[in-house]
Amino acid sequence: MTYLIFCFGLVLLITGGEVLVRNGVKLAHKLKLSPLMIGIILMGVGTSLPELSASLSALFANPPTPGIAFGNVIGSNISNVLFILGLSALISPIKINNESFKRDGSFLIISALMLGLIMLLGHLDSIIGLFFILCIFGYFAICYDKEPEPENLHLTKTQERSVLTLGCFAIFGIASIVYGANLLVDSATKIATLLGIPQATLGLTMVALGTSLPELTVSVVAAMHKHSAIAYGNVIGSNIANIFLIIGVMGMARATDVPQLWSSYFIMIAVTTLMLICGIIGKIPRWTGLLFLTAYAAYICFLFK
Repeated sequence: MTYLIFCFGLVLLITGGEVLVRNGVKLAHKLKLSPLMIGIILMGVGTSLPELSASLSALFANPPTPGIAFGNVIGSNISNVLFILGLSALISPIKINNESFKRDGSFLIISALMLGLIMLLGHLDSIIGLFFILCIFGYFAICYDKEPEPENLHLTKTQERSVLTLGCFAIFGIASIVYGANLLVDSATKIATLLGIPQATLGLTMVALGTSLPELTVSVVAAMHKHSAIAYGNVIGSNIANIFLIIGVMGMARATDVPQLWSSYFIMIAVTTLMLICGIIGKIPRWTGLLFLTAYAAYICFLFK
């Protein structure tokens, strides 16, 4: 039964990714947004829901486990770049718009530095949480204000759906991805336990990678359809949302001590730097994607060591 649930979760992920990408692109043109913008807001934040759910569950566990909550955020950001962006680039080379990179790269740096700052403070409360949430909404406002109007998209009559209809399909896609990811992670955890994988190793890998499955699905489907801007925007939006939105909501929900996960934090900084270098160059070719995947494999081997 566990294996059937695993397969069903995988089908939901793939189906949800297809529905979200196809309708997200059409919705972007309806709202006069670029695919990058829809990738950042709709898909980047929408696919961060599993991380939010996992982190809040850890924060309200009895006893609370802030190490899992914050480790999930850092680990997901690492897997988003090395694994998801690497695999997407391997499928289809990614071109990065210079103007968008200056904006998104700046916010990515700010979010990473803000995470380090609260780790130095050692405490998260509602005031800091509110500030983080205001930061993510400020980012969305700047994105919308500076995003150029996309080129006209000629759609057939069967493709000319209303904004409401496209939005409903996109939400259905997000819901399918999130629910499918939960089924996949739960069943994979049971399978791993049956195979005798240690709980500590399981937590370090399954929580971070498992909650990144929606991002993986969206980015890979987008890459397969040659929408590289969506694949890139999805990872950028998700990594910024993982810090500003998830930690912001955590702070608003419950004050907590911040675990000193400096080794993982510096790995995240190194990975973010690699992503910024690719942004300066303006592209992520296939060989770079392969390099990212190799680095991620080394990271996983390090965790299992």
